Amino acid sequence: MAVQEDDTDLTQSIKSKILQYLQEKYSDPNTQELLDIATTLDPRFKLDYVSEDNKTSVKARLKDDMTSITMQSPPTTAPSAPVPPGEKKRKTLGSFFKAAKGNEAAAPSDASQLEQDVDMELGSYLLTRNIDTEEDRLVWWKKHKGQYPRLSMLARKYLCTTATSSPSERVFSTGGNIVTCLHSSLKPQNVDRLVFLAKNL
Repeated sequence: MAVQEDDTDLTQSIKSKILQYLQEKYSDPNTQELLDIATTLDPRFKLDYVSEDNKTSVKARLKDDMTSITMQSPPTTAPSAPVPPGEKKRKTLGSFFKAAKGNEAAAPSDASQLEQDVDMELGSYLLTRNIDTEEDRLVWWKKHKGQYPRLSMLARKYLCTTATSSPSERVFSTGGNIVTCLHSSLKPQNVDRLVFLAKNL
């Protein structure tokens, strides 16, 4: 997009207008952060297209998001086998040590363990080789969700956004074709059904 000396006046004008439009569109830091995170979660690119200044903040934001996701959805544990009535559950030697140690010491170690797990998961993901640009990133995440459980949840959150507004514009166009002068008294629920049928048949 850089203007070259041998470019015609029209080419220079087009390039400068495109650059100006892109700079205005992506000047918002929140938008840039969202794009950086989505790019990092794409196994085809990862941190390749994130500027050096933003890499540290993107990693920190991903770690925070991974930690908060873990806190919101604690891991499910398998239900223990029911104890038959009249029998006492047998205690192991480890249970006596747990009781002696107390629960207050468990919380800090859990937090540090979670932080270590998050660091290892993110580090492992960033060290893996980028996949081919022709491969489907969502299929890759489906295959590797067991290996990267927290990151796969973030990928589902950030990579579900469509890259363009074309699909929504097509729906509006279909709605405009259905609600015409001859069909101006259609009820809203009927318009919804007709648009749904037109886009899904």
